[in-house]
Amino acid sequence: MYLDISTWEQSFQSLIQQEEPWAKWTLKLDENIQPGGMARGWRQYLQRAFGRFWCSSCHRSWASAQVKILCHMYRERRTTQGQVLMRVFAQRCQKCSWSQFENPEFSSDSTMRILNNLAQCILHHYYGHNFRKMPVAPVMGLDGPHDRSNCEACTLGVCVRGSQGDIKKPTESPPSIPKPGHFLILYGNATPGEVPSELTSEDILVIGCIAIFFILFIAIWWEQNKFKFKL
Repeated sequence: MYLDISTWEQSFQSLIQQEEPWAKWTLKLDENIQPGGMARGWRQYLQRAFGRFWCSSCHRSWASAQVKILCHMYRERRTTQGQVLMRVFAQRCQKCSWSQFENPEFSSDSTMRILNNLAQCILHHYYGHNFRKMPVAPVMGLDGPHDRSNCEACTLGVCVRGSQGDIKKPTESPPSIPKPGHFLILYGNATPGEVPSELTSEDILVIGCIAIFFILFIAIWWEQNKFKFKL
């Protein structure tokens, strides 16, 4: 079985509520999200995990410690509610020229590492907790080169290891170059889901205060210098 997203969501929610009991987050699969291009207020998190694949053509199986998982995250302002859109990238069989991209399966250990890292990322960036990342456990026999030609994430320019640590975007340069195996947090400008409002009440208040300060500064300056202009 690929993954039971409802079970993943329950475990994910439990991990967050261990630290933030009133927080409520949803977790949904979305195969359409792309790196970058998030709406204002969204964040992006990319991690890698260990998974196993089965070829539907020749029934060959293989393991990979370079399974890429992309998440877009958003929390409602002034609430503890949020949502996560997740995409797990597939791989193709090396032996079959006609093979299709296959989705991975995860062990219970890999699943908990994925969900724990995601929960820790959210707790850190939205609730101010320290980030306690669980790295991918070393796996014997998987030290060979990453098969970039059969990695869906690499073909889309997403794979950190496959693109020399650089997440490529088709329309603009990436804001940072992470080291292989490290997570990446991005902020976006186009929506992968619900689009939050462009200006919040806090934004309007800050802009108003700046405008008032500027007007007062001009008024004081004019009062002090108006006689010079009359002369």
